[in-house]
Amino acid sequence: MKALLVIDVQNDFLPPNGSLAVADGDKIVHPIIKLMHDESQDWHRIVFTRDWHPKNHISFAKNHGLPDFSKFNYKSPRRPSQPLDTPAETKEATLWPVHCIQNTRGSQLADALLKEVEHNHHKIVDKGYLSDREYYSAFNDIWNFHRTELNDYLQKHHITQVYIVGLALDFCVKNTAMSAASLGYETFIMEDYCKPIDSSEAAMKALHEDLTENYGIKFI
Repeated sequence: MKALLVIDVQNDFLPPNGSLAVADGDKIVHPIIKLMHDESQDWHRIVFTRDWHPKNHISFAKNHGLPDFSKFNYKSPRRPSQPLDTPAETKEATLWPVHCIQNTRGSQLADALLKEVEHNHHKIVDKGYLSDREYYSAFNDIWNFHRTELNDYLQKHHITQVYIVGLALDFCVKNTAMSAASLGYETFIMEDYCKPIDSSEAAMKALHEDLTENYGIKFI
């Protein structure tokens, strides 16, 4: 069984008014709708994901008094089972402009996609709603401590193949694909239905090599 995962095609990621707009992100909206209705694909399930942040989310540069796109060292939250003196892990990541605040227009799916969801009752999976940790993958936070409902949903519906589209190719699409492959799904990225933040030739070459060689992910 195959599922189409539509990653974070939300107003705040779309030109011209999104607070964290991905260049040409608006140009994939209608192609994705056509893909959803392509009967030859025989989608068993179509799932949409959303960044769904509280105002105090740790990934917002504003909440640290730093400029947007600053580099920042995250410290891992403590697992409930860990001793209090367990040292935190650290990961360097980027701090973002405020985006996708829960229940704002910026957090909503692109209008045309929202109509599809409402009409066809497609599944929506939210991520990034815990304020103390960053998420790129639609399956889990960057520490792989917290899991969203996505894997359970796909397992419930006997999905074995996932086809991933959306935004941004080099962040949330990439990390969702890595998680999916690690969980045992046959994983495909449909590149014509994605847009990256860094579209340079070198960045795209490195992305392809990493995902194909290290995770067995297929680009189609």
